[in-house]
Amino acid sequence: MRNESVVALVVVAILAGAVAGYVVGANVSESETSKSTSTTSTSTQTTCIIPAEGEVLLQVLNSTSGKPILSVPVQGQLTPIPCGSNSQTTIPLNTTLTNGTGYAEFGPELGEYHLTLHALGNYFVDASTLPERTTCVTLGIPSGETVIEYSATFQFGC
Repeated sequence: MRNESVVALVVVAILAGAVAGYVVGANVSESETSKSTSTTSTSTQTTCIIPAEGEVLLQVLNSTSGKPILSVPVQGQLTPIPCGSNSQTTIPLNTTLTNGTGYAEFGPELGEYHLTLHALGNYFVDASTLPERTTCVTLGIPSGETVIEYSATFQFGC
C-alpha cells in the first residue's frame, strides 16, 4: 500500500506538473501570439503658391473737366484667389483717400477688389488683379464711366 501511495503521489505530481507546464506554456504562447495595434493619425496641409503680386490703382476724375478729385474716401473688400478650404473668404479693406493726383492704391494681394465710393453719389467698381501687373482703373464722377486696363508685366504704375 505504501508503494501504491508513492505511485499515486508521483502520478499526482506528474499531473500537477503537466497542468502547471500547460498553463505556463499557455501563458507564454498567449504572450507570443498577442498583437498590439497602434493608430497613427495623419493631417494634411494645403499650401498655395501665388505666382506673384499685383495691385489696383484707382484714379477718380471729374468726368466733365478730366481733373483728379482729391481726398475721396474709397472703401472696399477683397476676395482673394481661392486656396484650399478658404475659397470664398472676403477681407475688408481700410478706407483709403485719393491722393493729389486722384489715385487710391490697393494690393498687393491677388484677387477681386470690390470698391465703393460715396462722393457726389454712390459708385461701385469691381476690378481683378493679375499676377505681376497693375490693374489701372479710371472712374469718372458724376458720369460713373469706368475704364479698366492692365499694365505690362512688372510695370507697377498706370
